[in-house]
Amino acid sequence: MSTKVFISYAHKDEKYKDNLVEHISGLIRSNLIEEWNDRKIVPGKNWEEEISSNLEQSEIILFLISSAFMNSDYCMGIEVKTALQRHKEGKARLIPIVVRPVVWSDSELSEIQGLPKDAKAISSWDNDDEAWVDVVGGIKKHIEEFKPKRDLPTFENNYGVNIKNQLHEWLLDTEIMLAHRNINQVTLDDIFVIPDIDLESEDEVVNIKSASYLLSNLGHYIISGEEQHGKTSLLKYIYKELLRLNLIPVYINASDIKKASANQELKRAINNQYDDLEYDNFLKEKKIVVLIDNMEEIGLNKKYSIKFLEEINSITEYTFLTCHKSYSFIYGEIPALDEHERVEMLGLGNKKREELLQKWISLGVEESIEDYELYSKCDELKARLNTVIKKNIVPPKPIYILMLLQMFEANAQLNLDLTTYGHCYQQLIYQSFDKAAIAKADFEKYLNILTELAWRMFKSNKSLNFHEIDLFFNEYSENYLTVDQKTVLDKLVSHSILSNNGIDISFKYPYIYYFFAGKKIAESYRDSEEVRQQVENLLSKLHREDFANILIFITHHTKDSWVLNEIKSVLRTLFDDHSEATLNKSQLSFMSDFMKAIPELILEQREIQKERDAHNEELDRIEQNKDFDEEESEPLDILANINKTFKGMEIAGQIIRNRHASLTRKAMEDLAKTSTCAGLRFLEYFIKISDTAKKEIVKLISNQLSDHPNLTDKEIEKHAENAYLHLTYGVINGVTRKIASSIGSKEALEVYREMERNTGTPAFHLIRQSIELQFNKVINIEHITSCVGALKGNQVCLRILKEMVIQHIYMFPVDYKEKQQLSHLLGISVRGQRLMDNRKIGKG
Repeated sequence: MSTKVFISYAHKDEKYKDNLVEHISGLIRSNLIEEWNDRKIVPGKNWEEEISSNLEQSEIILFLISSAFMNSDYCMGIEVKTALQRHKEGKARLIPIVVRPVVWSDSELSEIQGLPKDAKAISSWDNDDEAWVDVVGGIKKHIEEFKPKRDLPTFENNYGVNIKNQLHEWLLDTEIMLAHRNINQVTLDDIFVIPDIDLESEDEVVNIKSASYLLSNLGHYIISGEEQHGKTSLLKYIYKELLRLNLIPVYINASDIKKASANQELKRAINNQYDDLEYDNFLKEKKIVVLIDNMEEIGLNKKYSIKFLEEINSITEYTFLTCHKSYSFIYGEIPALDEHERVEMLGLGNKKREELLQKWISLGVEESIEDYELYSKCDELKARLNTVIKKNIVPPKPIYILMLLQMFEANAQLNLDLTTYGHCYQQLIYQSFDKAAIAKADFEKYLNILTELAWRMFKSNKSLNFHEIDLFFNEYSENYLTVDQKTVLDKLVSHSILSNNGIDISFKYPYIYYFFAGKKIAESYRDSEEVRQQVENLLSKLHREDFANILIFITHHTKDSWVLNEIKSVLRTLFDDHSEATLNKSQLSFMSDFMKAIPELILEQREIQKERDAHNEELDRIEQNKDFDEEESEPLDILANINKTFKGMEIAGQIIRNRHASLTRKAMEDLAKTSTCAGLRFLEYFIKISDTAKKEIVKLISNQLSDHPNLTDKEIEKHAENAYLHLTYGVINGVTRKIASSIGSKEALEVYREMERNTGTPAFHLIRQSIELQFNKVINIEHITSCVGALKGNQVCLRILKEMVIQHIYMFPVDYKEKQQLSHLLGISVRGQRLMDNRKIGKG
């Protein structure tokens, strides 16, 4: 966000104000500052209110000092008083700029260092431009260094206890630098999302709840999670909520514990966190709640750690401890933790990511942002995030998500070419290097080591044991300059780039492995026969999750045409003995009677945010129940081909989305059409094989229903046939949307429209319309009308179109007039929509 700059001057010095504005024009154009002076007051506005309002909103206040300024009652009265107050409170930075010689040493302003250099008046310089350049340099330095203080929120507590300002600021501190276009300082309250936790349970394999559960069920908890999972932020949230519950939370970082006396540590912590709090009184009333962070770093040996924790347990009824996930394997050896319920922090799933994104998008514009803009921007950012995160390739920790949002925002502001997300992965790796204190000059060396190591693991199809690691480094030193194996491994393991489980060495997170394996292949494909052979292996096993992801990462590292050609070659061979499903009336005629019998769709009253939450919860449920481990055994050929089709389409779509700005229109359309046709050939295969096996399927379903006492044989047969047709319809609907979500892109809409015009089958009409709704987020009545006309008489495809439109209406605000148009156009009955719109239920 740009810094607001207020210029105060006497009108006799207007030419100096104009010169200043001219010289800071570069800062204005680069969006570093937003300048305001009283000549911007609109005629008819109350000028005093306008000046006061803009002065209060500004962070840099410039006073053009001269005899005329010093003689102005308004300047030296109201404006100086307000500016000095804001300057002393740290909410703004006041900068006097001396424009004409004047005696101002007796003024309060003289206590503040002025500009230009040595406060020599602008008019006294031999060259005015040099004076202004000096002034602009000083202003820019102030902007870079100054961090305005924000009014701290108060935390209610009936005991009247006051926490110290230092703790107040810590509770709001995000602990990473966050820049946002709409506000100057992002606090933890602005972006904190209550995470989900998994409670250890004897009865349930998974017992997932919101972390707010811990506050409604106070007790002894030990909360585990990986580094940077947000454990400290969770304790900050718990701290504030405990204050509101009229308890006295006390935070202790375990690394600061040097003495085994819990009472001494608590008294020291309370003295640092509260003003004049009577510790003994609250201790007697059992109001003290202890929060200990980073238990694995406790500064005591095992014997005294146990003693300390036993004393804590005797002092308080409630404790919240956090530890690294690895510590959870050994805290069973500490008796003092036996009564603590074990809790694991989870990453941010789809629902929580959307909540964080809505907070981020709404910062500074909460009162003015419209529902549609909020949801549309949210989905756009979520699509980008999901492209990078994918299936936990990048861990969905809050810090990673916020870092990625920063990257997206920086690229948007700088108008960079976002043809690849490779820069996101590379930036995350570079930040890990910085954290590991790897010198910038050594980045290339570490990148090369990791590239060769990933390649060795890829060829071995496993992690490397310690003997294999020694062999790797010996061979590495023969091909490249010698490196210190111990130093390299220590840095990479200790900062979560590599992982050492005591048996072998692996990459800590999938994205790092995929990134470097893809990098090696992209850089060596043209020159290495071995690499080309391994690419053939990748493509032949495209159904594997890890192989498909490595191929996606290859597209990040190279724009060479061989990648596109290889992907298209695989897609063309899949179900190549079938034509593409057209989904025309004749092909779907066997479903006509069934479509007439099923109930008509109704556009019901739905609350948009609840629908979005339900959708995200379903995605989270699917991800939580899915095993992401790589499948070692090979699936049946037909299943492998189905998986290859879907993975191939996803990779093609990734290429289109990442490289839409650099691919030619022809290359993009060819890739999109090749992918679509592969999906439609599978659909043709499914329709034919399901029609052939119809009798067997109906018989199987009939057998399942035969024990039902209230059904006749004829009813059983009818139910079975309907179940079969529901299944068939569901697959047609699902595959059509899957093709659209795989290959779709907002930027390439004109390519899909051209593809639709050139092909003209009902299948292509539906796919294009689905892409429009999924990626453009807009109901276009003209396009819907055209699609309805093209699908006239095709009941199956019209039903799919109706479902697409209704789902969009449930997920995004659509005004009542458009709903009525859609109702008439698609023959959908509207129920309760006027009432819903009048109540404006949409915003969550």
